[in-house]
Amino acid sequence: MSLVAHVPKIDVRSSGNAVAPARAAWCEIFPEALPRWDDLLLGTDSWLYQYPLWNEPHRALGLRPRYLAWGPPTRPLAYVCILTLGFRPAKIGLVFRGPTSLQLGAAIPKAALTQLLDWARVKGYTFIRFTHSDPEVLANLAELGNARQMDAFPYFLDYPTVSPDFVVAQHEDDEVTLDSFDREVRRKLRRASEAGYEFRGQDSPEALACLWPLYRECSRRKGFRLERSLSIYMETLRRAQPHNCGRIYSVYLNDVPVGSALVLRDGVSAHCVLAAFAREHRQSAVFLHWKAMRDMYRLGARNYNFGPGPGTLARFKRQFAPPCTVYPRPVTMVLNEPWFQVWEKVLFPVAKFLRPALVEVFSHVWG
Repeated sequence: MSLVAHVPKIDVRSSGNAVAPARAAWCEIFPEALPRWDDLLLGTDSWLYQYPLWNEPHRALGLRPRYLAWGPPTRPLAYVCILTLGFRPAKIGLVFRGPTSLQLGAAIPKAALTQLLDWARVKGYTFIRFTHSDPEVLANLAELGNARQMDAFPYFLDYPTVSPDFVVAQHEDDEVTLDSFDREVRRKLRRASEAGYEFRGQDSPEALACLWPLYRECSRRKGFRLERSLSIYMETLRRAQPHNCGRIYSVYLNDVPVGSALVLRDGVSAHCVLAAFAREHRQSAVFLHWKAMRDMYRLGARNYNFGPGPGTLARFKRQFAPPCTVYPRPVTMVLNEPWFQVWEKVLFPVAKFLRPALVEVFSHVWG
């Protein structure tokens, strides 16, 4: 039975190509249908990075999401979100962990991948950079055309492809889940309980705004950059609220916030997008993540993704997930060779040279 059978009609917009009704084709999704697609994707294995609730806020960064569905309009079989930069004939597409099948266990047909690349050529894309958790999807794409085993746009990254993810597979029983961790986790949980830490969970954007100074102070102290602005994270939370997909978890001591984490979920996993702790309360981190992952499990996320663990973060995250999850490297599909040569030989080196300055500007504007 199709996973989308319970959605009898899904509004899509024609891709502009004349296609016989009996043939499957990629069609653009109407903006007003996007909230329904967030709900639809929650019943699939699609990654959070493909959800409209995650991608729509990126418009503030100059990235234009384009959402496509493949298959019969009332029963689509595949889906993809393409974040788009530039204009014809020099458009760049970024696909994070997509395309995705809308049927559990079903592979995306090669015909669908071929038609996706054909659609992108017609629409004037120079290249599309794909990341995916399934190496077979990337291999199938690479067989269909001019593929480069490289990241042709390393300025807006799918960060887990740079550093492996630490993912906890949870169980119904708390004790069974705890038994999969390092024994130190139990000791730290006891100490946190004895210290009197209080756990809170909220889903409002305003809750994140109140805790934002904690994130900014932690980022300055540890020397990392907040990748997106507060306004973007708040918009993401606002869009996640109707679908029960986002939480701001926090730890308080004597009614003062000392730790916090922003966690968003898809249909399979909860993803810790941000985390911050006051310097003198780092010991509350295990307590916060334990409470957060169990709450997310009750919401339907059977896995808890700590995200990448560069540097000393790896030691902390290995307490929960000793084997880390490594994903395949990006694949760039070149769709317009002459314009790609211009990008690769002229614009790419300039963009690479300017990247440190742009990062610095970005940090001051958004951080």
